[in-house]
Amino acid sequence: MRRIIALLLIALLLLPIGISAAEVKQVSAASNKAEKVINALGIMKTDKGIISEGTEKITRSQYAQLLVNLSDLKDATAVSSNVSLFGDVSKKHWAAGYIKTAISKGWMSGYLDGTFKPNNGVTLIEAINGVLRLLGYTDSDFAGNIVGSKMALYTSKELNKNITVSIKTAYLSYSNCVNLFNNTLNAKTKEGKVYAETLGYTLDSNGELDYLSLINTGTEGPIVADDSWTSKIPFSIHQATWYKNDLKCSYTDIDEYDVLYYSESSSTVWAYDTKVTGTLQSINPDLLAPASVTVAGVDYKLESSEASLAFSSVGSVEKGDIVTLLLGKNGAIAGVLDLDEYNTTITGVVLSVGTHLIENEEGNYVNSAYVTYVDAGGNKYSQDFDDDNLNFVEDDLIRVTYQDGVSSVKEYEKYEFIFGNNLVNSNGTVIGNAKLASNVKILDLYEGKYTKVYPIRLADVTMNDTMIYYYATNYNGEITEIILRGATGDLDEYGIFTGYSYTGNTGAYNYVINGKDGMFTTTTFKNLSSTQGPTGFKYEGTNISATYQLTDTPVSAIGNTTITSKGTKYPLAEKLSVYILSNEKYNATTIDKISDLSKYKVTAYYDKAISLGGRIRVIVAEPIK
Repeated sequence: MRRIIALLLIALLLLPIGISAAEVKQVSAASNKAEKVINALGIMKTDKGIISEGTEKITRSQYAQLLVNLSDLKDATAVSSNVSLFGDVSKKHWAAGYIKTAISKGWMSGYLDGTFKPNNGVTLIEAINGVLRLLGYTDSDFAGNIVGSKMALYTSKELNKNITVSIKTAYLSYSNCVNLFNNTLNAKTKEGKVYAETLGYTLDSNGELDYLSLINTGTEGPIVADDSWTSKIPFSIHQATWYKNDLKCSYTDIDEYDVLYYSESSSTVWAYDTKVTGTLQSINPDLLAPASVTVAGVDYKLESSEASLAFSSVGSVEKGDIVTLLLGKNGAIAGVLDLDEYNTTITGVVLSVGTHLIENEEGNYVNSAYVTYVDAGGNKYSQDFDDDNLNFVEDDLIRVTYQDGVSSVKEYEKYEFIFGNNLVNSNGTVIGNAKLASNVKILDLYEGKYTKVYPIRLADVTMNDTMIYYYATNYNGEITEIILRGATGDLDEYGIFTGYSYTGNTGAYNYVINGKDGMFTTTTFKNLSSTQGPTGFKYEGTNISATYQLTDTPVSAIGNTTITSKGTKYPLAEKLSVYILSNEKYNATTIDKISDLSKYKVTAYYDKAISLGGRIRVIVAEPIK
C-alpha cells in the first residue's frame, strides 16, 4: 500500500499544475504581448530555425543558443567550437559554439558522465539557473538548499509571471520560455538595474522594456502590399513570424494594400490594415512640403516619401478629392489611393451632429450639415450630408458608401442581431458557430466613449443580443466587424464612493478614483449610489452621470491574473484598483503589497458575472489586528 501511495504521489508531482479556463485566457493575453517582444528581439531564432508556438519541449542545445540570444553576446558568439567539450557534442555539432559559451559562463552545465544530452528537454530548474546567471547571480549567492533558494528568488523576482508550470522537473515549453525570457528582461539584476536596460534597450514609463521603441528601432518599411510585395521582404516569408494589427497571423492573411514593416534580424513582419476614406479637406502646410493632411475632419501625418509625393504639387490627388489613406503602425499615412483605386462602404455609430462652413465646387463658402461617427476599427470620421433629406442623432447607425469618387450617406436600419446567447470559445476565435475573421475589428461603445477590443477579451463570455450594436460578415460567413454596446464594462471607471456632504440643498458627492480623491456638487442624486464603498462610475463626457454598486467576494488566494474565492477563480481587470482600508481611509496600493493573506483580510469586487464579461475591478485589503 505504501508503495502504491508513493507511486501516486510521484505521478502527481510530475503532472503540470492545472489552471482554470479564465486563467488560461488571461495568461494567453499576457503571453501574446511577451511573444511580440521576444520575437521582435529575435531571441527564439536559432541556427536550426525559429522555435515557434506549439513546441512542447525546448532542447538543451536550443536553450544554449537562446541564452546567448538573451545576452550581450548575441551576434558575437562563434557558431563552431574548436574542441569537443562532451562525448555527445562534437565540434561539428550545430550548437557546439553556443554550448561552449553557455558552459563557460556557467549558464548551463553538463552531466557527471561527461555528456551534455543536447537533445534532451531543458527542465524548468535548469532554465531558471540560466536566467539567474544572466541577472548576475552565482551559486555563492545561495546558502543551504541551493535549488530551493533559486526557486524562491525566481518567485520573488516574478520570473514565474504567466508561467503555467511550477514543478521544477517539468520541461520548458515554447510559451513558458517566452514568458520566462520576457520576465527576465524586465527583472532587476543583482546590481539593481533592469536587465533589458543593461543590454541597451529603452524602458517605458513603467520601467519595463518599451515594445514600441523596440519595433521602431531597426525595422524597415513601410511597404504597401501590392502584386510584388513578397520580393521586398529580404528573408523567407514561410519561416518568418507574422503579426497583423498586433495579433499573430500567417503570411496568407496579408491582403492587398496592407502596410508592412519588417525586422531582418528577427525575421518578423508586422502588418496593419487600417484604411480611412473621406474627402481631402486640406494639405498642410502647403503643396511644396506637405507634412500632414486633413481627411474626413481628422488630421494625419505623412510617414513615407511616396505619400508625401502624392500630396505634393506634382502628386495625383487634390484638395476636394475622395481618397483612401493607408495608415501604418503609428497611425501615420504610408500610402494613399485615389478614387479610381478603392471603393468602400463604412458603417459606424453617430457620435455628434453639427454644421460648418465648406467650400463648394464654385469656390464659395456655404453652410453644411455634417455628422461625426466611429467605425468598428475605432476610426473617427466627419462626413457632410444633406440635412433636407436626412436627420441623424447620436447613437444612430450610419452607412457611408464611396463609389468612383462620389459619397452617399444613409441611415443604416437597425435589425435584430440574432446571437441567441452564444458562447465565445476560450481562444476568442468563435462566437457560437460563427468564426471570427483573423482581422476582425471589435469596438465597445457607450455614451460617446469607445475603445478597441481584442478578441481574447471576449473569451468564455456569453454574448447576447443586447450586447451587440452592429456586426458584419464576409463571404465565408466569418464575422469581420462588431460594435458592442458597452458590453465589456471597460469604459467605466472604478473606485470608492466615500459619502455625501451637504451645504443647504446642495450635496457634494465624494469619491476616490485611480487613487485620487475627488468630488462634484449636485442638487439631485438620481442614478447615484447611496452605499459607500467600492463603486462603478459611468460618465457622460468628463462628468459622472451614474454609479452602481459592485459585488463583493472574499479572497482566499491571489494569483498573477486571477483571485480565488470560494473555490472559484475570477479574472482581474487589466486596469485594477487596489486599496488598503485603515482607520476608515482608503489608501491606493498595488496587489503585490497585499498578497500576504496572513496579514490582510482581502475582499474583491466585480461589476457583473464573469460569463457576461465581468472582471474584478476593485480589491480592498484590511489589516488583520
